Amino acid sequence: MQYRSETELDHLSASATYAALLVEMLVKSGIPPAELLAGTEVELTTLKSPDGRLSAAQYKALIENAQLLSRDPALAFKFGFQLKLSTHGFLGFAAMSASTLGEALELAVKYCRTRFDFLQLNIFDMGDEVVLQLDELVSLGEASVFLTESVMTSFGTMSLNLLGEIPEDVRCRRTCEQPVYFDEMEGWFPRRVAVRFNQDANQLIFKKPLLLRPLTLSDPLARQLAEAQCERELQTIQVEDDLLYRVHRILKEAQPDYPKLEQVASKLHLSGRTFKRRLHDHGTTFQDVLDRVRMVQAKRLLTESKRSVEAIAMMLGYSDASNFSRAFKRLQGVTPARYRRQYISQM
Repeated sequence: MQYRSETELDHLSASATYAALLVEMLVKSGIPPAELLAGTEVELTTLKSPDGRLSAAQYKALIENAQLLSRDPALAFKFGFQLKLSTHGFLGFAAMSASTLGEALELAVKYCRTRFDFLQLNIFDMGDEVVLQLDELVSLGEASVFLTESVMTSFGTMSLNLLGEIPEDVRCRRTCEQPVYFDEMEGWFPRRVAVRFNQDANQLIFKKPLLLRPLTLSDPLARQLAEAQCERELQTIQVEDDLLYRVHRILKEAQPDYPKLEQVASKLHLSGRTFKRRLHDHGTTFQDVLDRVRMVQAKRLLTESKRSVEAIAMMLGYSDASNFSRAFKRLQGVTPARYRRQYISQM
């Protein structure tokens, strides 16, 4: 799901750690920090603070500066290659101390927001495989491509941190076109994985038994302490939680029994009228947010099951298959049936 309102660039944020690392990386190549931070409204003191956060708008401006000044088309890959587990603060330490890879991934999904507000991790079951999916909650234009490339690359370095290797039979799906530097940069890892470009989602797909793989640095007490700190960080962020993120979370947690507008308003301690007005201020409606949340579930059902489009429409709470198909085509660009055929042809 992507929020449509540009105001979300100011509402959503991420840890300043990544900005500090990017600035440090480019300063070493000879680019003055003042040029990198020009027009971003980012202070050096924020970058040096372990608790500092930058808005999505500030990250967008910084990344655009970095790409323009570095003139390096592979900058995102090289940056992501540096994002080891320790870069991710207490979330990284919690994952590192987990007992299994599955537990580490669950922690990453649960506490991703302590690191990035505008990126979301989801993990779901596909029979004998497991999918880890990266979604953008707001579009940052070209900066979105940079962030996605960085995070997808960092999964490789974190795999080396956690497992000491890149596992076999891992597949990767990317929404972008294949970069010109891809073959050269992929050689930075000890093992290559199968990557498909121009896909409908950014995903890592691996065999389910891999979730049970024990981690060499497992430490239950350290994991518990690190997770407690992650929980405190999450609660601090949620004090200033934005409306759309909360609505999205309420709907996602309730699926497939999605609540009505008045029920969601009640959970937010708002009247239905005030809730509608605040959504309007964000440039959206309750139906639009609900449809976007439904789409995530719809795509899973279309690809993981053999249920008919009519049955899926009913499961998602649509009054009929026609309404479901119209909503799906509006948001995905193709009908549900065509989406399923395209997915099967790519397998």
